Amino acid sequence: MLAVARAQVRDVRWLVREPALFAVLLAVAAFLLVFVLLPVIRVLAVPSVEHWMQYLQRGAFIKATRNSLLMAVLSTTSAMSVGFLYAYALVRADIPGKPLFRTVALLPLVSPPFVTGLATILLFGRRGLVTHRLLGLTFDPYGWHGLWFAQTLAFFPLAYLGVAGVLRSISPSLEMAAHNLGARRWAVFRTITVPLAAPGIASAALLVSILILADFGNPMVLGGSFYVLATEAYLQIIGRYNTEMAAALCTVLLVPALGFFLAQRYWLGRRAYVTVTGQPTGLEQRRLPPAVRWALFGGCLVVAMVVASIYLVIAVGAFTRIWGVDWSLTLGNFAYTLFRQRDLYNSVRFGLMAALLAAAVATVAAYLTQRKSFPGRGALDFLTLLPMVLPGTLVGIGFVLAFNQPPLELAGTATIIVMAMAIRTLPVGYRLAVVSLHQIEPSIEWASRNLGASSLRTFARIMLPLLKYAFVGGFIYTFVKSINTLSAVIFLVTPGKAVASASILGLAEQGYWGQATALAFSLIVVALLGLGLLRLVVGRRVQLFDL
Repeated sequence: MLAVARAQVRDVRWLVREPALFAVLLAVAAFLLVFVLLPVIRVLAVPSVEHWMQYLQRGAFIKATRNSLLMAVLSTTSAMSVGFLYAYALVRADIPGKPLFRTVALLPLVSPPFVTGLATILLFGRRGLVTHRLLGLTFDPYGWHGLWFAQTLAFFPLAYLGVAGVLRSISPSLEMAAHNLGARRWAVFRTITVPLAAPGIASAALLVSILILADFGNPMVLGGSFYVLATEAYLQIIGRYNTEMAAALCTVLLVPALGFFLAQRYWLGRRAYVTVTGQPTGLEQRRLPPAVRWALFGGCLVVAMVVASIYLVIAVGAFTRIWGVDWSLTLGNFAYTLFRQRDLYNSVRFGLMAALLAAAVATVAAYLTQRKSFPGRGALDFLTLLPMVLPGTLVGIGFVLAFNQPPLELAGTATIIVMAMAIRTLPVGYRLAVVSLHQIEPSIEWASRNLGASSLRTFARIMLPLLKYAFVGGFIYTFVKSINTLSAVIFLVTPGKAVASASILGLAEQGYWGQATALAFSLIVVALLGLGLLRLVVGRRVQLFDL
């Protein structure tokens, strides 16, 4: 007890000695409490017992809950299956075209979340290019089957990234030893490769499940009468102005998402397999039989062709006068979306401001939690990571409830949109900064302190330049994701402050496919330009989207 008390005294002592850094800590903590915790508390506090009784008694709400869980199971299973195939082929198999396959897998990560659903309608809808134009069929893609297809293609890249990372970290020595002892390839794969990759597979599956539960764009575009919790909450606000019921549905949606998040952290904490000892083995992966290699190549080729067709049809649709009716080429779609509206300009402007804010807060928060000891450090770390698990609809509704009255009356302003964008992507910038800090020897900071510099001066003059690549990585990631975000901002946009992602959804719902695809194509181009800037500035020092 005495040792603990002394440690707590040491934790507090620097707060007194360095008031400037203490003020920065208070500012970061206040930011997280106000813009992360307060909206969540408002959502949880609004529903009354009457609303919960209504949730239990209305079959539509129970059905939406079952649908959400069903899609989480189906889409996660299929996305993980495709992602594992993709990762295993690109990491373990000597197949041609790996750079092309990696590039194709990048596209769903940098595009609006509902582009897959939009392209599914253009390809396989009632006037679809494949079903109607080429095959002469009338096919209805709306419902769980179309949503399943779209979510599988939209989220398999995340599964691929998670599994590929852990496959690269597995030393080939264990597998080679099993082969030398006479084990067959399938037995080695089943008893060694898969168990060693289990932490990465489980982590990726839980993350994909969280994002599928929170998916809003694809269910809005393709769901039809197949409602999930995210779309039902949206309809409760937009159609029935029942904010309390929408908050209750978001709370229900938060429970499994939070459970998946906690399970991910527990799994990674308890199931850590050390296969990299720091000493090179000099061994290479054993080559796969030709039949297996070409089967993996064929599977990757099919996936890549489907994904490429989705983005090709978006590009073609952007220049088509009337999809399914008049196939002549035109620039009129861009003239409307780029020059008659400010939505794309707003997205870029808000995204840049959100990126700067999120990168700054993430970098400072990482420095405080990793290099300073103070009461509540674990809580600050948790608050910084909490937005990872929050569904976008919950963030949007929480912001509406928390900031529509004094003292922080932000509703209808650009500030509330920027804050929502920054909060949604804060965890990634934070993790990038944490990883970079782990690679910086603490003795560098100690030397500065021994020479009389304060912690704040040390951070500004020494640590921040060393963290510049993590800062730039967090900035670009936040920008790319912010210009494409939908569920968190759709409740916050107002006339004159609309963003491109919300406008794309509105145009698609009204059947203006040319204008919707032109705006989506423009967002994808802007996002790719942002990633190109990242590569130009930092090279390969920071890895985003496996680049």
